[in-house]
Amino acid sequence: MSTKERKHTAPPRYDEAFKAGAVRMVTEQGRPSREVAKELGICIDTLRSWLKSAGAPSPGQADRQNRDTKRLRELEAEIRTLRKQIDEKNEVIDVLKKSVGILSKP
Repeated sequence: MSTKERKHTAPPRYDEAFKAGAVRMVTEQGRPSREVAKELGICIDTLRSWLKSAGAPSPGQADRQNRDTKRLRELEAEIRTLRKQIDEKNEVIDVLKKSVGILSKP
C-alpha cells in the first residue's frame, strides 16, 4: 500500500510556539475556545488538551471567567459614567442654590 492510498493519516504535529499562542488566545485575550479552535483549524479537544497541559482552566471555565471579566469591566465603566453624571448634576444644584440665595437676599 503506497502512502497515497492510506485511509488514515497521522495528525499534524504542532510546534510549542503554535500551542502556546493558541493557549494565550484563550487565556489572555479572553476569546472563546471554540472560536480559537475553528480559526486555527484544530480540533476543540486538541485545544483542551493544550490548555490542560499549560495548567489553564478548562475551556468552559475559561470562557465563563472571560464573560465574567468582560461583564465586570462593563459594569465598572457604567459606574464611572453614572458617578460623573451625579457630580455634574450636583454642580448644577449648587449653582442653582447659590443663585436662589442671591435672589432672595434683600
